[in-house]
Amino acid sequence: MTVNKKISLLFEKTAAACKRFRQRPFSQRLFFVIIALIFAARAFLILTFPLDAVTARPASTVVTDRNGKYMRGFLSPAGEWRLPIPISEMGEIMPRAVVQLEDRRFRLHGGIDLFALLRASYQNAVHGRVVSGASTITSQTIRLSFDRPRTPAAKIVEFIQAVALEFFLDKEQILETYLNNVPFGGNIRGVEAAARLWFGKPARELSLAEAALLSGVLRGPAYYRPDRHPERAAKLRDRIIDTLCERGLVSEEEAGRARKEPLPGSRFTADGSGVQTASAALRFGGGSSAADRYGRFRSTIDAGLQNMVVSELKRRLNPDSGITACAILIENETGSVRAYVGNAREGSGSDTAWVDCAQSVRSPGSALKPFIYALAFDMGKRAPASMLSDVPDDGGGDGVRNFDRLYRGPVSARYALTESLNAPAVEVFRMSGAENVLAFLRALGFSRLTRSASYYGESLALGGCGVTPAETARAYSALARGGNLPRLKWNEESRQEEGVQTMSPAAAFLTLDILKGVRNNLRAFADAEADGKRIALKTGTSYGLRDAWCAALTKKYTLVVWFGDPRGTQHRTLVGLKVAAPAAAAVMLRITEKNEPWFEAPSNVVKKELCPLSGAPRNQYCSGVRRDYVIEGVTDNTPCTMHKYSGGRAVTAWTEKLERWRASRGGKEYAKLEITSPKNGALYIKRKGAEMLPLSSSGGQGEIFWFADGVLIEKNGSETPSWRMTAGKHVIAAADSFGNSAEAGITVKDPARGAAESLPLLEEEPR
Repeated sequence: MTVNKKISLLFEKTAAACKRFRQRPFSQRLFFVIIALIFAARAFLILTFPLDAVTARPASTVVTDRNGKYMRGFLSPAGEWRLPIPISEMGEIMPRAVVQLEDRRFRLHGGIDLFALLRASYQNAVHGRVVSGASTITSQTIRLSFDRPRTPAAKIVEFIQAVALEFFLDKEQILETYLNNVPFGGNIRGVEAAARLWFGKPARELSLAEAALLSGVLRGPAYYRPDRHPERAAKLRDRIIDTLCERGLVSEEEAGRARKEPLPGSRFTADGSGVQTASAALRFGGGSSAADRYGRFRSTIDAGLQNMVVSELKRRLNPDSGITACAILIENETGSVRAYVGNAREGSGSDTAWVDCAQSVRSPGSALKPFIYALAFDMGKRAPASMLSDVPDDGGGDGVRNFDRLYRGPVSARYALTESLNAPAVEVFRMSGAENVLAFLRALGFSRLTRSASYYGESLALGGCGVTPAETARAYSALARGGNLPRLKWNEESRQEEGVQTMSPAAAFLTLDILKGVRNNLRAFADAEADGKRIALKTGTSYGLRDAWCAALTKKYTLVVWFGDPRGTQHRTLVGLKVAAPAAAAVMLRITEKNEPWFEAPSNVVKKELCPLSGAPRNQYCSGVRRDYVIEGVTDNTPCTMHKYSGGRAVTAWTEKLERWRASRGGKEYAKLEITSPKNGALYIKRKGAEMLPLSSSGGQGEIFWFADGVLIEKNGSETPSWRMTAGKHVIAAADSFGNSAEAGITVKDPARGAAESLPLLEEEPR
């Protein structure tokens, strides 16, 4: 059949149908016309219905932890506390109570309750005024979505749109929308916001009495406000409880207990805690646009870890000091931020409590040294066993100084980084090249390093620049990830992005292998090694004692802790090893499992027999041997050039710098300094009348200086030096006038106290 024939046939059949319709009785034709008009009107309403105005009311953004636990809410764009939630999270009592009290036939009608409409019309006609309404939950949902005058015409529009709404949403969705939009007075909308503001809990945890009270408040938020009109609110609540009991929703026993519950005396706050944590998560995790349809942003923060980190920082703060702390904890595998403390004094009311120190630019002190060594390892300039010169630039004692103002002469790169020595760090910086070091630090994400290499100079090796704790944590996480710099993940729902390879896995491993030895200087670790907990550490102290840092790493986590005054004020207690390190150690020991796997050496990292002095491969004249890691094919494989045969004997050929330093010491050979009292590893008991521990040494040259946990005790004069014992683990050190040093680790027990001293607080002297 051709197209023309098809069209002709269609017209013929249509004409026949119209003829038959005209032949029907008038009543039938009128009925069909009315039905058609109704369907046409319904179709028009459905096609033009503004559904978004009902379902897309601006919501407060709520930041939760990774498991959905409420952390903090923010006002909606409309300035309201509206915290929409699925009806499944509203509990059983509240939705059932509202349906029973507001619209008992809600699940039976199609948007308009005809029985209620007829009843209200009759009662209003009898009384000559409005005494009863016929609103349904569906029509009230419409009324809450549009700003209209309260007129009969507006009521008719509400009913018509209520019928249309039933086409788009099922009953559960309509009830959910209503309970999320209904006003509870002021700028409170929805049951979740009301539950948190009046009872400090989510809606799903509301008791019968609490749900009944909120159901009553709906009838007049100001009139029945419980903190201002408690008797009025209590009477309404009890009547609602009685109604629910009469209708079989609750038992008489439940109702009796509910009537005895007290009313809330004041409102809670809905914003929660941790504004800096939540703000950072939103800022770096995609903002409010990354939230779900309920306005909830599921961050990567782990509430348990967050609370633990906050607790460890707070307990080390002196209430009367201006010092605060910040910390950031990163899960290495995913790059997820599991804890973020911008300011441990947040919410305290102090002048600087609002400062997010984790994003503030501070001087890192020695915290950048590991990266300078890692670059040198990657370039093949040095290896952990390589010799460096811990001596002043000239023989007179000026130039770069160490924190303890002592020089140790020839040291290995491993020892220099472990002890955070300044002179060797500058030596490594020079051999790597200032431009290379600066480019490497920028590649690690230190975005504040915007000046030229000549501007920073060699001070860059010692922290003469500005970085943030958040950037520092990310850079250290790159070490734990085999040199791969992570893209920090703040949104638990987002996919994990690939990081950027900034150094070889070999260089990262060598650096971490060195840093795990730093913990030997930290008594806060106690016997953690025996528990199989291995943690790499690096501390930092800025010039002038303004910043105290500590980075701590395991295979699973990277943590950076910072202590300081946001105003940049100097404090004598701001020493990284004595303030930040104990806090970092406490956190990491709590989250690190016994015998947790450590980093594995890459295939090109091998141990070789090396000269114990130069760190180069041994030659036949080297005395002794040491085994340490090198990067195969990268580390210089030239045999030792310091030991050679001359004048019929093996001699040591010192570098020019070390020769000058030796000459300043009278050209004498190194005298081995040893501590004879106390004995290394010994246990001492402190008793009344025997509180002083005698100190003695052998060897060394010139005057001997004694230190207990880094604090000078006294010079070796005419009297025998001694130290007043205190309970705990301590490091006793001796140093001579030419920089030779020795240490002894001891434990002191005080039976009168029954326990070792606690971790040092900020108000104590740095140790």
